[in-house]
Amino acid sequence: MPPSDPFFALPSNSEWNACIGRQGDEENYADGYIEAAIELATSVIEKEMYEKRDTLVLPILYNARHSIELNLKLVIGELVKFSVLENAHPKNHDIASHLTFLETNDIPDKLFNERLSALKPFVDSLAQIDNDGQEFRFHENREGQRSMDGRALANIETIRTSLASLHTVLNDLKFRAFSLCDEWQTGTRTTKLSRLDLIEITKLLPPKQSWDSQEFVESSIAIKSRFCLMNRQFSKALNKIQESRGLAGLIGIESDLIYLSDQKAEFLLQQWDKLHPPRDQSDSAALDYFAERDWEAIAGRRATEAEVITDIMATLSEDEFADAETIFYLARDRRFPESYEHQLELKKAAFAARQDFRQVVHDLMSKINFRRCFVDGLRVVGRLALSDQVGR
Repeated sequence: MPPSDPFFALPSNSEWNACIGRQGDEENYADGYIEAAIELATSVIEKEMYEKRDTLVLPILYNARHSIELNLKLVIGELVKFSVLENAHPKNHDIASHLTFLETNDIPDKLFNERLSALKPFVDSLAQIDNDGQEFRFHENREGQRSMDGRALANIETIRTSLASLHTVLNDLKFRAFSLCDEWQTGTRTTKLSRLDLIEITKLLPPKQSWDSQEFVESSIAIKSRFCLMNRQFSKALNKIQESRGLAGLIGIESDLIYLSDQKAEFLLQQWDKLHPPRDQSDSAALDYFAERDWEAIAGRRATEAEVITDIMATLSEDEFADAETIFYLARDRRFPESYEHQLELKKAAFAARQDFRQVVHDLMSKINFRRCFVDGLRVVGRLALSDQVGR
């Protein structure tokens, strides 16, 4: 007896339950069709299903085409959501027009546009045969003519090889679009350049103190050529780099922290070092929960901890400690340095609401990754010299 619902009845064994609908995601659609095309083409070849070549080639090609359509629509939707694009593409199934829409909107990101260019050969190949998603699905098109009447053969091995390349191209485009949307919120960009472009430019520039040199002149010429910039656009890029705390650091411009001085940052690391001395790798007793405890050593560590916390509270104000904690989390959570000031204000408000400064200090100083993330965070917010000094 078949189940009451032939497709959506759920058995007691949930091993092969799949998430759809409210538990699904738009990305599942975009990924699913290209994955299905690859799996199907691979099965035909590896299982030597010669008798099914003529039937399975159609869903293989359709799934490839549909995956392009869904990925282009996903990318456009994300770019509109985050205001990278002002308007969406009209709703239709024309993959060539979706690609052209992205190309003509002149999105200011070199890598995104390179990935669009990489997709173009696949779109052109499929769109010339099936421009509206009908030819691979029906024997006759909308005009009542035989679908794909101008073609007679397609090679599944060739298709499978191209599907693997297409999968990579679609993923590259999708993930660059996601990253671009995240970067867009920082405001670090110009009308011609994304934040990533500006970072690439800093790699080509000499340090700021050498901008009156011939090296700067030569790098300027190379940058303007590579990114197709006029002089005014190049000047805007330089200004934007210098305005950004994180990017300015990449050209040697140091930025002060809002509350925390270099001396107190070093002091804080010294106090953390007291609580986390290098562990003897040969001492495995620390991992043995059944070993006899050295209660005297434990009491000593607790006394050291109490002393360290007291010293920190006596030396750093709550605002200075909030600054340190903000820097730690910027690096740990991989936040953009442009959010530093905002995150610091949120941290100060959280401290005020908690009203337990001692516990706040204890919580941060107990983190075993504090030194690494704090040193990285100093570099993120533009304290490069200090980061290098304390990171040795």
